[in-house]
Amino acid sequence: MAEIRIMRTSDCEPGMVLASDIVNDYGAVVLYQNSILDEYSITKLLKLGLNFVKIYKNYEFKEKKHAVIEAQYNNNLEDFKEVIWDISCGKTLEMERITEVSRSLSSNFDTINDLVTCLSKVRSINEYTYTHSLNVSLLCSLLGSWLNLGHKHIEQLSHCGILHDIGKSKISPDILNKPDKLTEEEFEKIKEHPVIGYKMLEDNKEISKDVALGVLMHHEREDGSGYPFGFKSERINYYAKILAVVDTYDAMTSNRVYKKRQTPFDVLEMYESEYLTKCDAGIMLTFLRRISSYYIGTVIKLSDGTIGEIVYINSNRVSRPLIKYNGTIIDLSMNPELKIIEML
Repeated sequence: MAEIRIMRTSDCEPGMVLASDIVNDYGAVVLYQNSILDEYSITKLLKLGLNFVKIYKNYEFKEKKHAVIEAQYNNNLEDFKEVIWDISCGKTLEMERITEVSRSLSSNFDTINDLVTCLSKVRSINEYTYTHSLNVSLLCSLLGSWLNLGHKHIEQLSHCGILHDIGKSKISPDILNKPDKLTEEEFEKIKEHPVIGYKMLEDNKEISKDVALGVLMHHEREDGSGYPFGFKSERINYYAKILAVVDTYDAMTSNRVYKKRQTPFDVLEMYESEYLTKCDAGIMLTFLRRISSYYIGTVIKLSDGTIGEIVYINSNRVSRPLIKYNGTIIDLSMNPELKIIEML
């Protein structure tokens, strides 16, 4: 068992590993055991007034500035764009290049806070098709770890995320980038991308059957309301169930040509209402509980103009957290007229 020591929070350094959960005054987990500290999380602990924390004694020192992380992400983005360009020109998909992008992408993040920060960056609308695939890959890996899946499954989920929209490389950019509402015919064309993607992957011996099926079924829904086949729960591939949750999350929190990004809490509220019957409950609830915890301590703006800080996430209503404002607490679950409109 690893040796544990108690350290002053002010003496902590990026790269140290927490030996216990960190809970704030409201009982919310701010940082989980085994989290790797970075500058952001150390500052967060100091703001909470936590003077001492438990740290594993033997740790590997790691420090990455956000600029370095951003630069590496952009490198991965350019590599992926080259892959998609080659495919659109009729070349065969080289799985080795996808694996390289996947591994480089996942190794770039020392902490989940780094990852969440990177995902929340406002990126160019014109880059959406590419950044969305990278983000979904990262979220798939993250959710796979939260579901306690093994390394092999997490790696395959990462591939699934990168490849889930690959069928769109064969669809006209005029349709994909149309700023107005799609016609019924155009939308039917878009709905072909899972089948197109599957056909591009099914004969590639370097790609597992589950990855190909995940790509094929990522728009299927538990209640049978999805496409392309209208499959219900028992017929949907497990990787596709994970993709269904994270694909929607990243799409709705990103700027697109036809729609502005929503706040994470808008998306969480949608999950809690209309998506309860559309996504696998166990997968969705795990995602809701874990992703929401990383927004504790975030400064937000409410619909009435109030600027406050998220201090607690109610596990039974993650979309309506407690907000601290001028020494008072606003419980959004008790104030339905208020909503978070901006993350500051």
